[in-house]
Amino acid sequence: MNFLPIAAVLILILPIVLIAVLIKRVGKRLEFFEYMVLSAGSVLLSILLCLRLYYWLKGQSVFDVIWNSIRQAFLHGPVNAGQMLAVYHEWGLFQNFTSAEQLADFMIGQIQITVPAIILLSSLIYGGILFLLIRLIFKNLSIPAPAVPAFEDWTLPRRAAVSLILLPASFLIINMLGIANVEAAQLAVTVLASFVFSVMGMSVLGYFLKAGRVPSVLRWLLLILAYALFGFFLTLLGIVDQFLHLRIRYRNKFRITNGG
Repeated sequence: MNFLPIAAVLILILPIVLIAVLIKRVGKRLEFFEYMVLSAGSVLLSILLCLRLYYWLKGQSVFDVIWNSIRQAFLHGPVNAGQMLAVYHEWGLFQNFTSAEQLADFMIGQIQITVPAIILLSSLIYGGILFLLIRLIFKNLSIPAPAVPAFEDWTLPRRAAVSLILLPASFLIINMLGIANVEAAQLAVTVLASFVFSVMGMSVLGYFLKAGRVPSVLRWLLLILAYALFGFFLTLLGIVDQFLHLRIRYRNKFRITNGG
């Protein structure tokens, strides 16, 4: 059985249906952030259903197939893994590896750690894009749809912001104590938190660029450039604004200065 059409329906179409039904039924009773979380959850649910269905139909995990394909390509592909390992040994790396199979298993293990992070981040981005597109379509059709604040005004609820900061730290403590191997979970949450706060940092930067009357097109070009070159600093800016409320302080100061 060709699984691709089933996967396309589950991952591409099912989230659209779930998000559209959610907006239609709930309307304006939820806030923007809550819709983003539920939209990401719809995509994540679709991905998990797809993975589970593949296991039921094929009798093995889709990741088992992927890892085996990578291992075969690594060992029998155009790149000679044995020569690669010899080069690494010359560089003083992987001295405890004596075979190409060990190197292949190590590389696959490193990829496996990143899978939860990739799935979570993809769910958030894809779900957010779908929500914004479906909401726009509903709005054009005069169907009640939730309000979306201007990008320059995006902010996280305080509890969500605190949770995003504390979760990576808690995983780190658990890992240090040797309670469990939570490296993949810690990486997933850290990547997710970093991405969310970097977007919040872009929002803050966009606010001050707009306050400085930078033209819209140039403003977005600067935001994209800042994200590409200074993503870490945008993450810090997003965290700082979340707790020091830089935009609110600026607005209040501006009002006082102008006698507002």
